[in-house]
Order: sequence, then structure tokens, then C-alpha cells
Amino acid sequence: MQTELINFTKDQVKKVWPLAEKLVDAACREHGGYDAKDILEFLEGGHMQLWMAVDGEDNKVICVCITEIRQYPNFKVCDLRITTGEQYERWFSYMDQICEWAKSEGCKKMEIFARPGWERILKSRGFHKTHVQLEKKL
Repeated sequence: MQTELINFTKDQVKKVWPLAEKLVDAACREHGGYDAKDILEFLEGGHMQLWMAVDGEDNKVICVCITEIRQYPNFKVCDLRITTGEQYERWFSYMDQICEWAKSEGCKKMEIFARPGWERILKSRGFHKTHVQLEKKL
């Protein structure tokens, strides 16, 4: 089953937001730092980016990712703020696509605050555990 990861521009977000909103809202409710309305505002303002993995057979969204590029004093990083969905084994390979995009945006590192089980999966993609976050140099 083919999946495609799509990175939506800030101008496209409003049109596709209904496909992502429930998954983003559930992730926000679980972690509490943001709510879906906050995320939408950041996406539309270009401060965060919306990615969705879509099943090629039935066009069903199986994953939503929210990234944020941040400028540290010495370099830029891409923070994977939210990754949520189903059938993660089908879309983890797209992590490389996000890393390549971040590198093209001038980021020197990826940062992911991940659940404990993700450490094992992301380790094979070059991430390593530092405190409670996984990082990868780009």
C-alpha cells in the first residue's frame, strides 16, 4: 500500500485543515501545551508547517505531522512538534523526507520530543536520545 507525505503551504492549510483537525486536537488535548486552534494559527502564519501522510488507495489520512523551524543563536533546528495518526509503520519512512526538507531550509538539526517507544524506531534513522528528546544532525 503506497502512502504519500504532503507538505502543505500556509496558503493551503485552511482548505485541508478539516482532514487534520481531529488528529491534531486529540494530540493537543493529551499533551496540553497547545490546542488545535493555536496550531491552526501558527500554520496559517507560516510559523509551523503541516504534513499529512495519505493512503494512495483510498485517500485516507493516516498521519499528521506538525513541524516548527526555530532559530537558535548558532543555527536553525526543525522541531517535530506533533506526529499522530495510525499505522505508523507505513509512514515512519517519511521521516527522511522531513529531514531533507529541513536541511533544505537551512536547519542543522532535527529535534523530536518522542514517546518512549519511538526511541527504538527512530534510532535506526540516525536519531539518538538526549534527555527526553531525540535529535539528528542534518
